[in-house]
Amino acid sequence: MKFTFALVASVLALSVSAAPLESETLVARAVATNLVPAFGVKAGVNPTGTGDCEGINKVKIPCSCPPNRAAFIKSLSANVAAGHAVKNPSIKVSFPKDGSKASKIARIQTAIITLQNLNGPGQGCPAASTTFSAQLKALTG
Repeated sequence: MKFTFALVASVLALSVSAAPLESETLVARAVATNLVPAFGVKAGVNPTGTGDCEGINKVKIPCSCPPNRAAFIKSLSANVAAGHAVKNPSIKVSFPKDGSKASKIARIQTAIITLQNLNGPGQGCPAASTTFSAQLKALTG
């Protein structure tokens, strides 16, 4: 009886101490918000009355775009943690933390992928709902 109790207590103690806390996992994998490119556009600008609003260069975009920044960063963090677009797994992503030109390009590309696949493959906001494309062009020429 004492052996069974000791065995069960040991197993429970080991399983609890070995399990990572979910919040620790999420914090470790969250992207640094200061590295996330700014949208450069606000949602709901110049609505047409048909569900469209004005994006970059007067391109029509859904009035809900760009999304709430906190929700976008949450989705971006999930994609980076997975190494691919969670809602479109065939697309690989990376979010390097250094300040090199290549890393800035990778971060903007990952932001665009996240934006365009927020709700499923190709079901998100168009790049025209942000200045991401202009930021990318400024880096790539």
